[in-house]
Amino acid sequence: MKPSFACLAALLVLARSAGAQIRTPSPFPEYRADAIVGSRTSAQAGAGLVIPMGIYVRLGVDAAAGATWGHGEVNPSGRVDAIGRFLFDPFREVPVGLSIGGGLSLPYAAHDTRVRPFLTAVLDVEGRMRGAVTPALELGVGGGARVGLVLRASPARWR
Repeated sequence: MKPSFACLAALLVLARSAGAQIRTPSPFPEYRADAIVGSRTSAQAGAGLVIPMGIYVRLGVDAAAGATWGHGEVNPSGRVDAIGRFLFDPFREVPVGLSIGGGLSLPYAAHDTRVRPFLTAVLDVEGRMRGAVTPALELGVGGGARVGLVLRASPARWR
């Protein structure tokens, strides 16, 4: 006995509107200040968007600008990062959250003859929410050793 098309359609409509399903948050902004120390040293400030890719994964797309010191000169610089992070506590069940991730960083400094992307790996430690933002410390590698201070404007029940 085959189920009718009307029964299947009704089941699909009911399944889509079930209230018990967890809905991931909307994209939210993040603001950051980073130091990248390698063959050259950069200090940059930036902003971007964190896009939830499910319950446990966040994709951060950021742009930053600042200065780079190296080879006896200082040049204006910037970068664009796309980094995915896996969150171990997406629902803020503990005061300090941990995430690991990786992606690509595309740096640029004035007078560079070649622009090339770097593979990037990061470890994030997020603190308690303070007002409307959650502070985080990000450590990583990608174009050198990276240290970043991050403020994320995530919803109260999500990291």
